[in-house]
Amino acid sequence: MNQSVNFETKPLIPALQAAKILAWISHKSICKSTAIANLTHALVFQGMRVLIVDTDGVPTIQMFFEQHKEETENRIAKNKAKVNALQAKGRAVSQALLDQIEYDEFAIENRPVVIARSLHELDAQFDVIKREYANFDYIIVDVPAKVLDSKNNPIKEIKRLISFSNLVITPYKGDNQNAVTAVTVSSIIEDLKYDAVSLGGKFNTKVRSLLAFEPARIKANAKEVSANLTLTDTSTTAARLARNAERKALKEIDRNSQMMADIKQFGEVFGEHQMPLNAPLVFRSVYPNQFNKGQSIYNATTDSAKLAQTEFNLVVDAILSAFDEEPEAVEASENQTITITN
Repeated sequence: MNQSVNFETKPLIPALQAAKILAWISHKSICKSTAIANLTHALVFQGMRVLIVDTDGVPTIQMFFEQHKEETENRIAKNKAKVNALQAKGRAVSQALLDQIEYDEFAIENRPVVIARSLHELDAQFDVIKREYANFDYIIVDVPAKVLDSKNNPIKEIKRLISFSNLVITPYKGDNQNAVTAVTVSSIIEDLKYDAVSLGGKFNTKVRSLLAFEPARIKANAKEVSANLTLTDTSTTAARLARNAERKALKEIDRNSQMMADIKQFGEVFGEHQMPLNAPLVFRSVYPNQFNKGQSIYNATTDSAKLAQTEFNLVVDAILSAFDEEPEAVEASENQTITITN
């Protein structure tokens, strides 16, 4: 009697996981390159392999990471010399110094790869780049702060880049002036979705806006802050200091509430095509960078840098979560379901 037996077959070599493509696109300069430098450092310190494609006319990102490599190597050599000198004298070496060396060596070993291409070159070489760097975790594309050509038409290479990307981040300042730019970007996304549906295909790129704020310019609601104060004693210096600290903390909470309210309002207007990330890009979280020294907020240990890291980590988490969000089903006019991700 013949008997068939089915065996589960598995590939001898796991399928290659393609790198996730993240493009930063804006019509105005909004700390984009600085934010990308911070994001890249956050990713590489998680052990991720990152390729950055710098398409700006002035390769700011490329120069930043070249300077970062040089400064870090110099710091490693200097600190190792300190260790040798201390050991030669029979003195103890602080754990902080050893930790800094280990931290810097990890940064050098896992530093991102940065290549410079014009938008036209990237458009022509995109498939080749994806194949060559398919073993990387992320490909981040820094695009010049311009989405329209001299005739106010969308730049064709940017439209194709959007279609090729897994996720597009569109940063804006949290003010009324950027509403004009948001309308332009939404129009481009709407056209791409329409083209996909018309051709019977699907537009799978996730597009998320990122609103940037400068807390110093956001006035806290004084009445709201006063109403929430719990410390009323001002009879001693210590009591007054404690009350002032509470007031300061309440002002931060109020400013954050205002930022989140602005994000929600932006989403109500533009969320169909570029739903905002549920985390603000706080300008103070990118200002501690020293580009001329190749330093990001993750290279500093000051209190302001630690606050900046905490705030920016929320943005990093929101971006990584956006990659994994489920697509929405949108009905096409021919009663065909097309998968479109906003």
